[in-house]
Amino acid sequence: MSGTGSGAAAARDRGGPPPRLVAVPGGGNGRPVPRPARTVVFLGLADDARSLVAAALLAHRSKGRVRAVSASPAAVDPDPGVAASLAELGVDLRSVATEPPSPALLDGAELVVVMGYDQDDLAGGRRSEDWCIDDPRGKDADAVRCIRDAIDRRVQRLLIRMGVALPTRPR
Repeated sequence: MSGTGSGAAAARDRGGPPPRLVAVPGGGNGRPVPRPARTVVFLGLADDARSLVAAALLAHRSKGRVRAVSASPAAVDPDPGVAASLAELGVDLRSVATEPPSPALLDGAELVVVMGYDQDDLAGGRRSEDWCIDDPRGKDADAVRCIRDAIDRRVQRLLIRMGVALPTRPR
């Protein structure tokens, strides 16, 4: 048997049936098959700017590979200082809305990130992490940037752990 040729010829030489073609998802039409979005829920106890910031940064950094949800029982307009801080990074805070936490939302999440509160009570036994970070609402611009950057570092590490981080370009 030669090292070149088709698998059918090799199968004939062995006396077995020819190999079968197997359809693979997305094959043949040039379009990828959409994969279900992985979901991370950032859970705040009250109207919580940090859950909005984390969701906006995760959505921005993941480029659609992860669905980021801010969940809180109350929703109010975003703090202008927080929105301005995110705009410095090219992130639109208005692109993320706060949803009320529901069992269906939390059950469908790959991870629930509790923003600064006791995770056992809020996450209800689901896979969760507690990010104990100050809320940036009402802080001065430098404090907001510091909190934003701390959340951004955690978001980037989360994307790496999930295996969906984009490769970084050398500086």
